[in-house]
Amino acid sequence: MTVSCLFLLSPGCTRQDLPVIRAGRHRVVTKPLQNEIVIAAVGDIMMPASIQTSVMGHKNGYDLLFEKVKSELSAADITFANLETPVDPRNPASGYPRFNARPELLSAMRRAGISAVSLANNHAMDQDSEGLKRSIDAVESSGLIFAGAGRTKTEAAKTTIVKVRDVTVAFLAFTYDTNRGLPGRDRRKAEKPGVNFIRTGSDHDLAAAAASIRHARSGADLVVVSIHWGEEYSRDPTAWQRRVAADLVEAGADLILGHHPHVLQPLQTVAAADGRAALVAFSLGNFISTQHAGIFHFNKTHEKALRGDGIILYITAVKNKGRAKIRQAEFLPVWTLRDSIAGRALYRPVSLTREIDSRMRTGSKNDDKNMLDLLTHRYDAIMKTVAAQSPVR
Repeated sequence: MTVSCLFLLSPGCTRQDLPVIRAGRHRVVTKPLQNEIVIAAVGDIMMPASIQTSVMGHKNGYDLLFEKVKSELSAADITFANLETPVDPRNPASGYPRFNARPELLSAMRRAGISAVSLANNHAMDQDSEGLKRSIDAVESSGLIFAGAGRTKTEAAKTTIVKVRDVTVAFLAFTYDTNRGLPGRDRRKAEKPGVNFIRTGSDHDLAAAAASIRHARSGADLVVVSIHWGEEYSRDPTAWQRRVAADLVEAGADLILGHHPHVLQPLQTVAAADGRAALVAFSLGNFISTQHAGIFHFNKTHEKALRGDGIILYITAVKNKGRAKIRQAEFLPVWTLRDSIAGRALYRPVSLTREIDSRMRTGSKNDDKNMLDLLTHRYDAIMKTVAAQSPVR
């Protein structure tokens, strides 16, 4: 196994201390130990107008989006996603550039197995500050755990704590910015809505985030940090992403989940100076979007195809002697497939291994062979991207 460290963080970066990262075909659910937890994570859930039109015209609604990955999303104690749309019930559903989804999306996510979301992203304020407050009300009413934003800045700054059996997990979330901001008079008022920031290049924001993580570390066995960062459509982490990752791991982060580039970036194992083994997913890619519309088997190598790639990441952590350690990480390649439902086009995620296996068993038509060609190519591309700087086997 090849071991890579960010910025040579620690001379103690040894093979035996770092978690194994491996690609899986299907997630096998086993009875967990009392001192063990499995956390799954996916990328950006976006709600373009075309997707919302398709689901709202069908009796199964938003549930359609998760039908082909429900078993994979349910195969963890906690499944985390970046919810990149407000869910404001007072405003109509809308797509880019000012997203808004119906509250039924949240119920569908819960039924599919998603249990926690980040609200810290550049679209958090798409329905303005009152829309953010109503969205948080809807998220909370759905039973989803959330981090990264609040109906007040005080609430936004609070660490979300979840206990699963004997393992206590802290969730924090940050974004580089929001597309729409609070009115100037409200920006510093603690009682007004807030979103947590690590603005690109801001030493002040980075230091404040590190302080929050150190505080969370004192009361948690495992610290998970979601960050909206990086450059859109870039497969390579920026120098700033690497610096932020290094600083936050040293502050106490065990797992960093990256969002915003809308394409996959590498996974990397990191050794902290205190001996912890951390994992950084610089970008989990898109989970639901239409950003790769127009990609078929004949243009499967086009750069735009990268926007349909994603993974479901699973980490297994075990608590011993009062401290949790990531023992292993697995990932399942996913692709946002253009399906046809009741005569309407619908983009929704599929497990590539499951979809390829199914089509190999049943496919015989040219259209099926063409789709199999596309899916097989995207599977290979995902493996290459995720493994680029990762110890994968």
